[in-house]
Amino acid sequence: MKEKIAHLKQRLAGGVTPAMATPLYEDSYAVNTAVIPQLVNFLLARGVHGLFAGGSTGEGIVLPLAERKKLHEGVTTAVSGSIPVLVHVGSIRTDWAVEMARHAAAIQADAIAAVTPTFYKLDDDSLLSYYTAIAAAAPDVPLILYDIPHLATNGISPSLLQRLVTEIPSLAGIKSSRSDAQAVRNLLDVCPPHLTALAGNEAIALGLLALGMDGLLSGLATAVPEPLVALVQAVADNNLAEAQRQQTIIRRILALTPAGKRIGWLKQILAERGIPVGTAVPPRLMPDGESWPPIQAILAQN
Repeated sequence: MKEKIAHLKQRLAGGVTPAMATPLYEDSYAVNTAVIPQLVNFLLARGVHGLFAGGSTGEGIVLPLAERKKLHEGVTTAVSGSIPVLVHVGSIRTDWAVEMARHAAAIQADAIAAVTPTFYKLDDDSLLSYYTAIAAAAPDVPLILYDIPHLATNGISPSLLQRLVTEIPSLAGIKSSRSDAQAVRNLLDVCPPHLTALAGNEAIALGLLALGMDGLLSGLATAVPEPLVALVQAVADNNLAEAQRQQTIIRRILALTPAGKRIGWLKQILAERGIPVGTAVPPRLMPDGESWPPIQAILAQN
């Protein structure tokens, strides 16, 4: 397991892992597997280091388990080992998360990621029980914690992270989407160096990388990966001015996000870029008007 964890970090560090939008049939909960290779190839061509299937941007927590499995199978098949595939197994119920973890092991996913259970506020003992059950269901698959408390109600505290490091041999890293850079730094202070720490907040991506995050795991990158890939490359090249420029571009693009319609907006951008990923899961609505041309104009200006 130590070798798997080290290899995963080697492949993900210094790069962008898009949180993939899930191709769906219009206004449905059914995965359109025929479009998955198109989206995978679109992202591979733009230099991403990994793919995250079925996460928040991928609407995994609102899809039936059978459809989540179909999605994970489709992505791992399309990628065919060229880059790591992280599949999201988290759920509001432990038994569902365990079922998804077992499936991930069966399809030989490179890693599993799990958000905390949502809605009900849980203490660290409950969260420890949840994550140990997931890890036990797929003991040979590296586990990435998913920390997004502003959406999930529950988050990963530094004290919980320390306990999980001790209790779970397969623990491989953490993805934090917090906007509070100090809270992220508090997690990094207790995160062992062999784990992979991925930043999910695009608006402060450069700052989070400067704090010590190893790479980006981004929802925006599923539709507009170019400035995020350019940002991490500039950081790798020690080109601060270019990294700052790319961060400004990212923030200008994020400012176009229609309130309450981020997932639909990302899917519409992809459709306008030639990847027909369908609509957002109901009741999420799609935005009005075109979404890609204003972004294209920002990219063209820079």
